[in-house]
Amino acid sequence: MTATIKANLPVFVVIAPLFVAFVLPTFARRIRLVESLVIAVGVLGLLGTGYLASLILIEKGIPIIYSMGGWSAPWGIELRVDSLGAFFLLVVAGVSLPVALFGVDNLTHEVGGSAQTTRFYVLYLLLSGALAGMAVTSDLFNVFVLVEVATLSCCGLVSARNHPRAAEAAFNYLILATLGSALILGGIGFLYIITGHLNMGLASQELGRVWRDYPHVVWMAASFLLVGFGVKAALFPLHVWLPDAHSTAPSPASAILSGLGVKGYMICFTKVLYNVFGTTLMREFAMHRILVLLGMIAIIAGSILALAQDELKRRLAFSTVAQVGYVFLGLGFANASGLTGTLFHMASHAVIKSGLFLAVGAIITTTGKHRISEMAGIGKKMPITMAVFTIGSLGLAGIPLFSGFIGKWYLLSGSLEAGGSLAAVVIIAGSVLCAAYLFPMIRIAYFEPAPVEDWQDPGVPQRIALVLLAAGVVILGVLPGPFLELAKGAALELLGSM
Repeated sequence: MTATIKANLPVFVVIAPLFVAFVLPTFARRIRLVESLVIAVGVLGLLGTGYLASLILIEKGIPIIYSMGGWSAPWGIELRVDSLGAFFLLVVAGVSLPVALFGVDNLTHEVGGSAQTTRFYVLYLLLSGALAGMAVTSDLFNVFVLVEVATLSCCGLVSARNHPRAAEAAFNYLILATLGSALILGGIGFLYIITGHLNMGLASQELGRVWRDYPHVVWMAASFLLVGFGVKAALFPLHVWLPDAHSTAPSPASAILSGLGVKGYMICFTKVLYNVFGTTLMREFAMHRILVLLGMIAIIAGSILALAQDELKRRLAFSTVAQVGYVFLGLGFANASGLTGTLFHMASHAVIKSGLFLAVGAIITTTGKHRISEMAGIGKKMPITMAVFTIGSLGLAGIPLFSGFIGKWYLLSGSLEAGGSLAAVVIIAGSVLCAAYLFPMIRIAYFEPAPVEDWQDPGVPQRIALVLLAAGVVILGVLPGPFLELAKGAALELLGSM
């Protein structure tokens, strides 16, 4: 029985949310049942991914491989749960559940009635399934398919809000995301032309043999994939769709898009970069230097743009642009410390930014205030919500004992190992700028006079969701153990793919 569960869990964690999304519209008139099904899928997903992660840790990184339809590669599609796959599956499940819980009895004012709420949850589950698929797929064409499912789901989630700006933001996102998809498909096509394989492992072996015969094709493939995934992940200056999309979406959508949506694209890019090209070709074509340069620019530019925003959600949205820079910076270091820091920073940012967006969503819903300058006294009126926001801010700034510190510490180590003293300065400067655009919000909320309005923290499900995410920030900062071990294992596996 245990062997059967172990063998089929990799596909179950992917298809379970997709299957429930398919049947969910049947129960649109029974919104309580819809919410219960979504929560149940989240709980089962967390249990399943937790079990897979424990197996990977116990078996020292030995991957669990599932061949779709019983056909092994290269004839069939391979799902592979290794340290990287288990790590990202755990991040997806760990963040998705609190975000879904936050939506209980709380979505109708942003998206409409029960039918609109059900459609929101359908898109939410499609995105969750696509992200789980990105974590475990080893097939290049499957990467493209899952990227498309995630993109369309994200566009739908942005447009779900009952506001004209949401439709405009979703349309702009769709146009730019379509361009990114075309470039990703083109890059995959170039790789298939010269290798004859879509399986990442087999494509990597063949690419290592033939790349000298087709250097320009390899460079074109790498360029297309970098720009395509850069658009999807909102890498500066390809980020122009993100501020409007994340700031106008419903609060749970903003949380899932910033916390997990862009991470899925970065995981796919990481897999293609290291599992197909490998560090040898990265250095041969100077890809690592380009990634480091783009990462440093994104950190500084995103932080400065965030400082200029007075609207709550837009400041957090531009903050995401800066944090994406840390990920690309770490990918460019191409060493164990840098990759460990990159992966851990992904997990940390997912938890932190989800909590921040949900806290801000609760503030906007309760008070009707959208601007930082209007937050006076909210810390006294909504203590739980503002405490979660404070914990998330401390974590994002990289204060010790919070999750953000661990990832940035390893990124600093990676930069020094790679001989990048300028990158180390940028990492520290990014943390200072992060404090500069987040801490004033805390000061205004706690130390300026409170208004007379009787504002209160949101309902019980929302409070539980916020507390869970805040607890995650603290736990990852104080006891990072299993997560850090998975991240280190994933880093070593990626570096072994040459």
